[in-house]
Amino acid sequence: MKKIVAGVFFVIMISNASAENIFDTHWNFGNIGFGMNYASKDDDNLELTVSIFNLAFEHKDINIGIEINPIRYWQLEKFQNEFETKENGVKYSFLNTSIYWDLIENHNILFGPFASINYIYLNATTGMDMKDYVFSGGLRFSLGSKDLFYGYGSPQMFNAELGYRNIMGENKFYCSINMDVLILLMVMGETHHKDQKSFPDGRLP
Repeated sequence: MKKIVAGVFFVIMISNASAENIFDTHWNFGNIGFGMNYASKDDDNLELTVSIFNLAFEHKDINIGIEINPIRYWQLEKFQNEFETKENGVKYSFLNTSIYWDLIENHNILFGPFASINYIYLNATTGMDMKDYVFSGGLRFSLGSKDLFYGYGSPQMFNAELGYRNIMGENKFYCSINMDVLILLMVMGETHHKDQKSFPDGRLP
């Protein structure tokens, strides 16, 4: 626990110091995302992803950024006839990085091309698979804030992606949406609070 606290403190210090140079540094606790992968052959699927601790570096002058996170959870669901978890569809990736180019110089909006790679997968049933990888590329539109407090935040606190994906050599078209887990929890908490005020006895009209 002490190492985790020390690590977070170190990132915060880097975030504050980076404001004085040519890079912006941002971090957040993670994102949760939902997406769809579409293929010409009968291999379409839905996906749920959860990333843990995202760190981003963005060049102030050219608006090109790099994002990394140490672990991402994946769950792939078939949806041809009925929803069913794919074989080896629950796994974790440990090398997750992306590069993006922000074409709009706006503090709260990001729009532009991106490319990402996910590699070093640990499957829940078969173990480590060094042949497993996911490459994605396309356009990304994001809303957010680059600095909410002590460097926390991201221009991609809510984002939508559309583009090409290659999963272990298979070509797919995909789309996805992602949201900062902290913002999602705040929205859910606020919604629950409003429901309690509107219906204090717990009964709907």
